[in-house]
Order: sequence, then C-alpha cells, then structure tokens
Amino acid sequence: MQVREIMSSPAITVSPTTNIRDVARTMRENIISGVPVVDDNDTLLGVITEMDLIARNAPVHEPRYIAVLSALIPVSIEEYRQYKEQLRQALAINAVDLMQDEAETIGPDALVEEALEAMLNPEVTMLPVLEQGRVIGVVTRTDLVRLIEKLEAAPDEPPAQ
Repeated sequence: MQVREIMSSPAITVSPTTNIRDVARTMRENIISGVPVVDDNDTLLGVITEMDLIARNAPVHEPRYIAVLSALIPVSIEEYRQYKEQLRQALAINAVDLMQDEAETIGPDALVEEALEAMLNPEVTMLPVLEQGRVIGVVTRTDLVRLIEKLEAAPDEPPAQ
C-alpha cells in the first residue's frame, strides 16, 4: 500500500508570515498536532508542532556561567545551545521564526511501511508528503492508526468509516 492511499489531503498549512496565535488556532480548530509551513508555491519551508508551541511558552532557563577575566563562559556548551533555542522559540512572532526547518518528509509513492518506521521516532508526529517539491498532503499518526484499525478488523466485522 502506498502513502497516497492513506495521507490526509489537501494538507492544512500555514505561510511563513502567519502569526503564532493563528498557527495555534489552526491546529486547535483542525485538531492536528502540527502544520507544514509553505511558501506561495506550496514548497515546504519547515514544520511547526504542538511541542514547538508549548516550548515557546515554557520558562527560559539561563545556562550556568563561570567568570574568566571579566568574561562569562557557559559551563556546558549543550546547555548554552538549549538556551539559545529556548530564546529563539520564546521570541518567535511568525511561523517562520518558530518552525523547524529540518523536517522528515515522504513521497506519495512510498510504501506505508516507510511511514510507520519514520513515526517510530517520537519527535515525528507528521510527515509532509512531497510531490515534485510541493506539499500535497500529510501522513499523521491518526492516519496510521486508522489504517491499523482497518487491518485489525475481524473478517466478519465491517471497518469503521
């Protein structure tokens, strides 16, 4: 079975200039856990998930520093990177400011097994489906659970619509 048979299409997307409140509203009203951010040609620029929105509103934790010759040096580089990411998220105004520009994607002719495998990563909540570089749909965990329900239905039991 191919991804095009189970994907949600058309994809619910936002533009780079969509403000954060409207991104949150779009996700809530459509009961979705993330949205692709696309340009005017439906080219994928990035994705925003509900975790990005939550992280944007979480408290920012400043890293610990040591003082050396009147300069402050972070104790941990990883802690400093996390701080910079928290600041980026907290200061986001539009979708382009908050989106993750590295997003796992899938093609419409890919096998569903590839989508299942990608979704084993807890950070992947949706897969934008790209055809000729354009977003034509998304595969979500809900799409996969719907498919699993159909596959698991007893032979004498009609699948739910």
